[in-house]
Amino acid sequence: MNIEDIYISLILRHLKKEISESEKQELFHWVYCKKENEKFFYNLKDIWETAQYQSIAKTADTDAEWQKLVFKAIQEETDHFLKKSVNTRTIYRAIQIAAVVVITFGIGFFVQKYIPEETNYASVNVPYGAKSELELPDGSKVWVNSGSKIKYPTNVNNKDVTLYLEGEAYFDIVKNPKRLLTVKTSTIYIQVHGTSFNVKSYNDEEIVETTLLEGSISITGKVGNNVIKEPIFLKPNEQATLTKSKQNIEIGQQKHELAKTKEAANDIKKIASNINPKIQIKEGIDVESFVMWKYNMLVFKNERFEDLAIKLERWYDVEITIKNEELKNSRYTGTFEKETVEQAMKALSISLPFKYHIDKNQISIQKI
Repeated sequence: MNIEDIYISLILRHLKKEISESEKQELFHWVYCKKENEKFFYNLKDIWETAQYQSIAKTADTDAEWQKLVFKAIQEETDHFLKKSVNTRTIYRAIQIAAVVVITFGIGFFVQKYIPEETNYASVNVPYGAKSELELPDGSKVWVNSGSKIKYPTNVNNKDVTLYLEGEAYFDIVKNPKRLLTVKTSTIYIQVHGTSFNVKSYNDEEIVETTLLEGSISITGKVGNNVIKEPIFLKPNEQATLTKSKQNIEIGQQKHELAKTKEAANDIKKIASNINPKIQIKEGIDVESFVMWKYNMLVFKNERFEDLAIKLERWYDVEITIKNEELKNSRYTGTFEKETVEQAMKALSISLPFKYHIDKNQISIQKI
């Protein structure tokens, strides 16, 4: 099943009120990702609601030939839609047929007859205090950080392949020009070519970061009512940062000294003029520092203690309570590798004096 088929099935389950909350969230990410998706969804919704008040004379039992004709028509028309080679009128005909078929025969019959067999997925859940490395069937490698989950198809050689990520992962993807590979998070979609990159998108963090080491990726997505209208392309040693709570993504420059060229500045201006909302692009960054976690090194640079505490919780599988606002906004720079959680607390307390108490996996911190 390709990605479009999945969402057609989700639309139908939504209209029949048989959709789960997680499926609904996935569906509406897709609906608002592209204008044609949104139009297709609401046109189908309008047809569905209108058809509820109409009497459907034909049924699967009374007219088998009509049934065959309907499914032949919907298959042909919707295939055109999926290939993006169809006008609005033809789409309208396709969704009208779809609505009639669903109302007449039920969603189960439609999905069984039209939608291909669902793609098989495998998933990896990494608990706090752990990390995982996996190899996809095509030889691509993925490192998954603490407190993260990744879902991937068991067949990654299809024309369209989608991986779903919650948390942080580093991807080293084998190049395949015949395949469109996408990594989806709760906010952004990353289209990938033979590429090495890192994505951090934890549900409990406000910042979503995508850092490109090699190759090329493009980013689309949506935050609140703000949609990235044009794909944002990253070059090696660039990082895209999105702040979820603001629902407003601003573009900025944080160039390395060697990257301060007229061409680079023009690229930033071009991106800024073509996207809405905007996204912060950092150029010429030290990308290695953002992926050292996969080598079991926790690197932090001028980081707020409150944000660092979240990383420490995942790293050591502990719960940290900071009882002072001033401490939360204190900033730290350093690296942890083989330190125990107590050694880490001791080292941090030297930079800005605070006292801490460790009780099993509970750590309480307050200013002296």
